[in-house]
Parts: sequence; C-alpha cells; structure tokens
Amino acid sequence: MKKIIAILVLFALLLPLSALAQEAPPPNPPANAAGEVAAQRQTLWDIIKTGGWAMWPLGLCSIALVTMCILNMRMVSRKNLIPAGVILPIRAAAAQRDIGQVYALAKAAPNLFTRGLIPGLRKLNTEDPVASKPDMEGAIAEAVSREEAQVGFWINFLSLITGIAPMIGLLGTVSGMIGAFQKIGMGGMGKPELLAANIGEALITTATGLIIAIPAMVAYFIFRNNLSRIVRDAEGEYSAILDSITGTGSIFAEVDQEIADEGTQPA
Repeated sequence: MKKIIAILVLFALLLPLSALAQEAPPPNPPANAAGEVAAQRQTLWDIIKTGGWAMWPLGLCSIALVTMCILNMRMVSRKNLIPAGVILPIRAAAAQRDIGQVYALAKAAPNLFTRGLIPGLRKLNTEDPVASKPDMEGAIAEAVSREEAQVGFWINFLSLITGIAPMIGLLGTVSGMIGAFQKIGMGGMGKPELLAANIGEALITTATGLIIAIPAMVAYFIFRNNLSRIVRDAEGEYSAILDSITGTGSIFAEVDQEIADEGTQPA
C-alpha cells in the first residue's frame, strides 16, 4: 500500500513537469535557408508563462496534493491507529477480566483504538456486565465515529483538490479563449502566431488541472478505503474484548459447541 501511495506522490509531482515540457516541433525553414533548424525544447518556466495566471494556483494544488499524500500516509496506517503492540496486552487483560488493567493499558497508549475503547469501559456495570454490553457497544461506536471523522478530515482535502484543480484549469481555459477571441476581433484572424499564446494557455491549464486531479482522486479512494478497513478490523477487536469482559463470549462458545455436538450425533 505504501509503495502505491509513494508512486502516486511521485506521479503528482513529476508528471505535470514531464508531460507538459514537450519538445516543440522545428519550424518550417524558409526557402532560402541552408541546413537544418535545431529543435527547441520548452523549459518549465516557458510552460508556466504560457499557462498564464492559472498555473500559480495549480502549482499550489500540486504542492498541496503531495503534502496531503505524505500526511495521510503517516496517519492512516494500522501501526498508528490500531497497533498490535497495544491490542494484544489489552486482549490478554480482558481475557482475565482485569478491567483495571485494560483501562490502564488503554489510557497509556492513546490512539484511535484506545480512544474508542475507553468510553465503552466507562459504561461497564460490574454487577451486571452482560446487561451493560449494549451501552458499552453504543459508547464505543460513537467514539470510533468521532475518531474516524477526525482522521478523515485530512483525507477529505484530497477530494477537495480533485474538484478544485480541474475547475481552475477550466477557468484558465476560458481566460485563454477570451484572449484569443479578443485578438481575433482586433484583426488577428489571419495571424495565427498572435493566437498561439492564448490557445496554449487554454490547453496547458486544462491538462495541468487534470494531471493534478487524477492522482488526487486515486489517492483519496486508497486512503478512504484503507481507513474503512482499519475501522472494521478495530470493530472486530472491540467485539472480542467486550465478549471477554462481559463473559458473553464463553456463553456463546458453549452454545456453539452444543450445536456442533448435536450435529455430529447419529440420527
């Protein structure tokens, strides 16, 4: 997963430069010119100047895309949100029904998993743990929902970039076409060299906006799906811990064993 995200980051950073900085075709030499005309290569600065004002906000979008990918790569990971080094001791303490130890371990290692577990532990009624299980599950679900929204806040910036970058590119396209039509109105119809800058602005800004938006969209779905998978895994761990604490796990294990035994008996 990290390799895929790293590729997206490099794609978002380098592709706008390499895809647009293409080699310009050599001009047609005049009839009286001798020899071949050397092809000229556009620099990045030439492309930025051709793209006009829209290239500056698009450049900021590209920087924001790389920043958000790096930030979410660090945040949205199992090691950060549901570390195994924290879950295993908690499950061991829950199996012994040592509620104090479970609470102490959760408080000592703050992360998405423990911040969701602690509100559930506070709802535990030690005199009737089975009856308090629904309240514990509700408190955990509410806390996890808040934690998921907090982590997803930074993922949503990728969705924002996905929507903004093509719009800025489209606005640059409209700006370039307006300039081209203005020059046509001033008598530039028979002079294509006068229209080249405005047409180049229209095409370059559109291409740049799409080049930024496509990896942003892919990165958004990767991080969002990764977060959803981590939350589902956390819910499974919560269920196992609550079953151990309330003793319901052993009850259902006995029922399952009785059903299995009945199924193996000869008719």
